[in-house]
Amino acid sequence: MTSFFWIAQAANAITLTVALAALLLVVWLGPRRWTNQSFALFLVAIIVWMGFSIVARLLVNVPQLGGSPAALMNWVALGFALVGVTLFWFIESFYPIGRRWRLAANLLALVIYALFVLLLIENAVVTDVRRGADGGIDFGISPAASALSAFHYLYEGVALYLLARNAAWRSHRPLLIGALIVVATTVAALLSPAIAVQTYTIAIGTLFMAYEVVRQQLFNPLIQLNQHLETEVGRRTAELARSLEAQERVRSELAAARTIQLSLLPHATPTLPNIEVAGSSLPAKEVGGDFFAYHTFADGRLGVAVGDVSGKGIPAALLMALALNTFETLVDTYDDQGDLLSACNLSLAPRMMQSRQNAAFLSVVLDGHGYEARIANAGLVAPLLWRAGQVRYIESFGLPLGAMHTASYAQQVLALRPGDCLLLVSDGIVEAMNAERELWGFERLESAFAASGCAAPTSVVESILAAARGFMGAMPPHDDMTIVALRVCE
Repeated sequence: MTSFFWIAQAANAITLTVALAALLLVVWLGPRRWTNQSFALFLVAIIVWMGFSIVARLLVNVPQLGGSPAALMNWVALGFALVGVTLFWFIESFYPIGRRWRLAANLLALVIYALFVLLLIENAVVTDVRRGADGGIDFGISPAASALSAFHYLYEGVALYLLARNAAWRSHRPLLIGALIVVATTVAALLSPAIAVQTYTIAIGTLFMAYEVVRQQLFNPLIQLNQHLETEVGRRTAELARSLEAQERVRSELAAARTIQLSLLPHATPTLPNIEVAGSSLPAKEVGGDFFAYHTFADGRLGVAVGDVSGKGIPAALLMALALNTFETLVDTYDDQGDLLSACNLSLAPRMMQSRQNAAFLSVVLDGHGYEARIANAGLVAPLLWRAGQVRYIESFGLPLGAMHTASYAQQVLALRPGDCLLLVSDGIVEAMNAERELWGFERLESAFAASGCAAPTSVVESILAAARGFMGAMPPHDDMTIVALRVCE
């Protein structure tokens, strides 16, 4: 046996072991997520490629063992060819594309790999399998298999395009590094199959991508919340049918879920020159779909988001966590708030349309030095401006996130003056009802804001919530209520 034989076998064995360990990790994390399923398919392709390579190389170098290395090499070729499309599926699970593009890509893959399997059945993928002078395997590839294998690199190219288009180096750097290593290795495997060290790099790339999966699902608190709430939904459904004791236990768990959800809201108010801010969010039930968030930019600007997911309870809370996570992931990427909402919609629409839900969303970036506000609205109540005792709406429109895959949003730029106050509210404030089922309405909101707009944001929030509750009397809120007030100072 040559040294190349042992180096190549060790490389294949190490990569096979890494892929099997990563597959076990995916099974442990849970197979319900498409990210986990697509990564498992990628790992299976690696396992087929490496496993059959080990046996085929052994049969070629020790013919006394019997068996057909040519038949095994057909499976090696299939595993190699599957790396491209499974890598594309895995990357696309992080950066979803439009439904039509996804359908076209999957149909093309179905046709290509169905033809490849036909060649596999006829042992017509590789030809003239023999032992190389260095202890490796020399072989040829049939013209038909070569043509089909070219699509491997098409899918890898699309995967790299998705990573570049979505600036993966900002939010999914291990995923980007792992994908680049795998693609570079498959190219090297085609150009220089005699270099055994390249197989080690597949193991390294797989480790980077496995780390990204673990980081997203074990170390991200928002995803932990989603998984926790999903588990509780299934468990509570069964328990509610059993006994009153089970129902009491569910109420206790909902209270815990409320605590977890409230922990996602801001715990501290940003302190910035020339800007004052205050906010509050009150769910109508134990958990709800309203939220607000602050984001402090490096240059001293303040970003504020207010959202209202359709529906109430656990389903709205799950999408609320997803929408909040999407905003926090993308907010630093886009300076134009319209582009930010368009990117959020592109990410959220596939999931929200599947559940027939949507999210009203308002994003405001306040520049206390330049006295300017940048505003983009996706179906939320238009923000109100208080200036010298007068109140008016800042006209801003847009479909809620998730209403259409192709929805686009425009940014409004508002020049501010010292003392101006902006008010952002969800529709639960306007639609608060009294015992006669009369709405509090926009006129009462405008009057309350006109009377309190000269005060500090904390007082503005408290006075408007007090006015709405006074109008409701003993009536419980029928919708979540969220309010944020911002003031620019000299």
